[in-house]
Amino acid sequence: MSPLQIYNESRYGTLNNLDYRNDIGVFPRETHSASVNTLSLDGIYNRFLLSGSSDSSIKLWDLQSMTVDEVSGQRRFKPSVTLPRKSVHSFGVTKVKWWPDNGMWLSSSYDFKLNLYDSNTMDVAHSFKLGSRILDFDFHPLGDISTVACCLDGGVGGLKLVDLRTLSDTQNLGGGGKMMGGVGYMSSCCWSPASPYLCIGGGVEGSCYGWDIRSSNKFLLELDVNLTAASYKKKQSNKRKRDLKLKCKAHHGAINSAQFNASGTELITLGNDEKLRIWDMCSFRKPVNKALNFGPLIRNKTKQHIELCLSPAAETEVSFLWVPSDSGEVLVYRVEDGSLVARLNKASDRLGQNRSYSVVCTGHNRVRYFSGCKDGSISVWGHDDLKQKQQSDIPVPFDNGVDLVEPE
Repeated sequence: MSPLQIYNESRYGTLNNLDYRNDIGVFPRETHSASVNTLSLDGIYNRFLLSGSSDSSIKLWDLQSMTVDEVSGQRRFKPSVTLPRKSVHSFGVTKVKWWPDNGMWLSSSYDFKLNLYDSNTMDVAHSFKLGSRILDFDFHPLGDISTVACCLDGGVGGLKLVDLRTLSDTQNLGGGGKMMGGVGYMSSCCWSPASPYLCIGGGVEGSCYGWDIRSSNKFLLELDVNLTAASYKKKQSNKRKRDLKLKCKAHHGAINSAQFNASGTELITLGNDEKLRIWDMCSFRKPVNKALNFGPLIRNKTKQHIELCLSPAAETEVSFLWVPSDSGEVLVYRVEDGSLVARLNKASDRLGQNRSYSVVCTGHNRVRYFSGCKDGSISVWGHDDLKQKQQSDIPVPFDNGVDLVEPE
């Protein structure tokens, strides 16, 4: 553990909303005219931020380009490129994401289209028309293969795979419906960093599957909330095994977020049952539920895809998970033991509009994060050195350890 990691972990004790600060870059009050559904920061420079909104617009922000307000002196980011409403998508944008080498980026929408963009011109290079609303998509984090997995709310279900090299629909994982041996509709997906061929899909009924995209057979693995490290080692009767197999689910509600850690050894899922679960993908022959208790504060009933955020692997030794909640709070947890680190909220006069849908980290060991909110704004969160200074300025009363007793 390096001294920098120790210092960064100590900074998580003073997390706060930084929208009030004038000395750091913040975003305009109304970044978009509708809710900001998705954010994506480039992984090479940590400089260019994409934001997609329910009003079908997309904006590119250069985090090194700011304007200074003449009255307040506040430094504000300004959009470098704006793709107006109805220009590239007809309905709300569900997700935007940079390709690992920054040469291109993708966006999905409720208008059935998955768009591929050239980063140099910001023009649409190709558009996939998939015939159903796209709830989520993902690709390998290193870009080792050109395949993109998409979650659709119609058609035959499962995961739709498209190939960016041949510009064609390659195959469908788990399609055909449950009556035909399929797995139903998927609401979230993620690609394993450990393997370019392992793709995970979370279903609207709470089931979660993993596929080897090279195989045309059924799913490779299935997550079961009842399968923990203790129950895996315990011998069970054949009848008990059959009963558990029939009830095999990862959540008791739709899974609207799934994400691997940087090494691919653990999978994080969030469901409409308001449960956050961590899965050990490597210690046993099957993925097991680590059965961590994250407490009762998570509120997650939305059907929309939620983008969680893990702290960078090199920033701290212990990973911190940022979870947007329906209550308007952004909850920060230690992934190691599920303990709550911070409950963050921003001051607003708009009741019920503080809810965040996406959180991204700015990197560079700054302990700073951005979140896209329902009111159309992008909030800044992170270590508040002013708050830390105010706490250190509070005088501590001296106590010599002796109780003074007044004489009678």
